[in-house]
Amino acid sequence: MTFEIRSVGDETFDFTFIGLGASNSLILLSLLKNELLKDKQVLIIEPSKKAENDKTYCFWADSNDSIVHDLAPIISHSFEKLKVSSSQLQDISTQPYFYIRSIDLYKFTLKTLFDENIIILRDEVVAIEFEADEYRISTSGSRYRSRYVFDSRPPVFSEMSEEEIHLKQTFIGLHIKCEKPVLDHTSFEMMNFNVEQNGFTQFMYVIPFNQQEALVELTRFGSEELNQEEVNIVLRNYVSKEWGTYEIIAEEKGCIPMTTFQNEPSNYPGILNTGTAANLIKPSTGYGFKNMYSFALEVTDRISKKDYGNFNKVNIHRKKRFRFYDTLLLIILLRWPDKGKTIFTRLFEKHTATDIFKFLDEKTTYYEELKIFIMLPFGPFLRAVYHYFKHKKQLRYMASLMFMLSYSILAQFSADAALNFGYVILAIGLLVIGIPHGALDHLLIKDNKFSLSGFLLKYCITIALFYLIWLLFPTFSLILFIVFSSLHFGESELISFRTKTHNPVSIVRSFFLGLSILLCIIGTHVEESLTIISHLNANYTFNSLNVKWVFLILSTSSFLYILTESFFSKSASNYGLIFLLLLGIQAPLIISFGLYFIIQHSNNAWKHLQKGLKMSSSELYKQAAWYTLGALIILLLILFNAVQLNSMNDLWAQFFIFIACISLPHFLIMHIFYREKEAV
Repeated sequence: MTFEIRSVGDETFDFTFIGLGASNSLILLSLLKNELLKDKQVLIIEPSKKAENDKTYCFWADSNDSIVHDLAPIISHSFEKLKVSSSQLQDISTQPYFYIRSIDLYKFTLKTLFDENIIILRDEVVAIEFEADEYRISTSGSRYRSRYVFDSRPPVFSEMSEEEIHLKQTFIGLHIKCEKPVLDHTSFEMMNFNVEQNGFTQFMYVIPFNQQEALVELTRFGSEELNQEEVNIVLRNYVSKEWGTYEIIAEEKGCIPMTTFQNEPSNYPGILNTGTAANLIKPSTGYGFKNMYSFALEVTDRISKKDYGNFNKVNIHRKKRFRFYDTLLLIILLRWPDKGKTIFTRLFEKHTATDIFKFLDEKTTYYEELKIFIMLPFGPFLRAVYHYFKHKKQLRYMASLMFMLSYSILAQFSADAALNFGYVILAIGLLVIGIPHGALDHLLIKDNKFSLSGFLLKYCITIALFYLIWLLFPTFSLILFIVFSSLHFGESELISFRTKTHNPVSIVRSFFLGLSILLCIIGTHVEESLTIISHLNANYTFNSLNVKWVFLILSTSSFLYILTESFFSKSASNYGLIFLLLLGIQAPLIISFGLYFIIQHSNNAWKHLQKGLKMSSSELYKQAAWYTLGALIILLLILFNAVQLNSMNDLWAQFFIFIACISLPHFLIMHIFYREKEAV
C-alpha cells in the first residue's frame, strides 16, 4: 500500500513529531484512540521511508493487558513457553511473550495517520529554536512552527561523562526457512549461551514463526559491536547443525544502548524527549517497548487533562533501587563479561520465568528481590558494589559501614577492644584528612600583600586567644563554637548540594542545617555529651531527665529538618549524611561525631579545595604537611597540659577545646573562600 505525503501550508502546528519510530508511533496511536487530535494540527517529520523490517519489538504481558488489546492487529506471534540454554521448557502462559515486526507497527501507524488526514513529511530536522511562545523547527528543506514537539532523536552518548557506563546490545539475525518442518513453533529460545563468548556475553535468540521459519539472532552485550562476517559464519554453522538445510529470507541488524547515562529533559518546556532520549530502554536488558507504551499512556493522560505544565519532564516512574541493580549488572558485563553467561543461566535455572519477568518489570518487593539475589553468584556482585561506590565517589560510606560492622562485632567480645579499635581508626582519619583539610588555609588568602609568616602569626594568635577566652569564659566560648561550627558545617553541606550559600536565606539554612547535624549527634548521645560538657567547666549542672526529653525533641526535629533538605536537594551527599547520622546512633559519641567530621565534612571540604584551588590530592597533601604537623604539636601541648587529668572525659574535654580553637580561624577563612568561589 502506498501512502501519500501531504504538503504543508504556512501554519502553526499544535504537535510536531520528529521521527516515526516505536515511541512516537505508540504516542500517536494512543492519542488517536482517545480522540485527542481531532481539533489539532499535527505534523510528522520522518526522514526515512521504511520499506523493510529492520527490527522487532518483543514484550511479555498478561493477555488481558491493554497493550495486547491495542496492538492485537500487528502482533504476529505469541509464545506460552520459553527456554534458556539447556534448561527445561518453562510455562509462561500467565505472561505470554509477544512479537511485533517494526515494519508492521510502522505501516499500521501510517495507515491510521492517513485515515486521520495527518501530515507526514520526508525531511530531516537540523535545529529547533524557541521564538515567541512557539518552536521554530528547521529541516534540511524548510522551517515549521509548532507549539509542542515530540523529539525522538537519540541522545548524543559521546557527550556523557567518564563516570557513566556505556555498553551496546548488538544483534545480527537471519530470517530463515528450513527445508523440513523441524522447528518447535510453540516455544521460543530466549537465551542460548552454547556459543563462543569471545570475551563478551553472547547468546543465540530464536523466534520460530512456524515449523519451518524462524528468526535466529546472535546477540552480544559488550563494549564492541558484532562483526558481520564473523557472525554470518556463526549463524550459518549454528542453523545447519541444529536444523539442517535452509534458505535465508531476510536479514536483521541492530544496536541498543545499555547505559547508566540518563539523558536530561529538554531545556524547553514544550519539547518532550521520547524513545531512547526519554530513558525508556532498560539498561540491563535492552527491552523498552512496554516502557514506551506506558510512556504513551502517561502522555495521553496529561494531554487529555490539558496539563502542559513541565511538559518536557513527562516520564514514567522508575524506582531508584532498580537503577542500582541495572548498574551492578552493567559493571559486571563491562569488567567481567565472562560472568554474564553464569548469571543469566542461573537466573532462569533457579527462578521461574514469570518471576524474572516481574523483576524486570520492576514490580517485585524487597523480599522477592532478595530471593532472586541470594541464588546468584556473590563474588561478581560484591566486586560490582565496590566499583559502584568507587564510580559514584561514595566509597567513604561503604568504608564507614565496614568500620561500624567491625566495631559492632568486636564489641560483642570486648567493649574496651572495640573502643580502642574505634579510636585508632578515627586517629588515622584525622591524620589522613581531618586535620589536613584545615591545614590548607594559607592557600586561600587572596591578597597581594600576603605574608606567610604574618599569616601564621595571626593564625596562631587567634587560636591562642580563643583558648584563653575558653579558659576564662567557657559558657560563652561553647555557645560561640556551636554558632560558628553550625554555620561552617551547614555551609559545607549546602555547597555539596550545589546551593548558593551567601544570600541571607542560605546563610540561615546553613546555620540550621549545621545546628541540626550537631543536635542529631548530641541528642542521640545525651549522657555522654552532658558529661563532657560538664568537664569543660565544673560549674555546669544538669537535670538529666529534663535535658534528655529536651534533646530527644530537638534531635528528632533536627533529623526531620535534614530529611526535608534532602528531599529538596536530592543530593547524594545529603543521603550520605543521613546514612552516617543513622550509622552513628549505636556508636559512642566520639565515634559518631568522628564519622560525620571525617567521612562527611572533611571529605566534602577536601573536594571543594581540590576544585577551588585546581590542585590534585597529592599536591594538597604536600602543601598541608608542615601545617598538619604544627596542628599536632598544638594538640600535644594541650594534652601535655592535661596530664594530671583524672578521667578520660577530662581528656576528651581538652580535645574538644583543641578542635574548637583551631576551627575558629579555619571557619573564617573557609567562609571567605566559599563566598569568593561563588562570585567567580
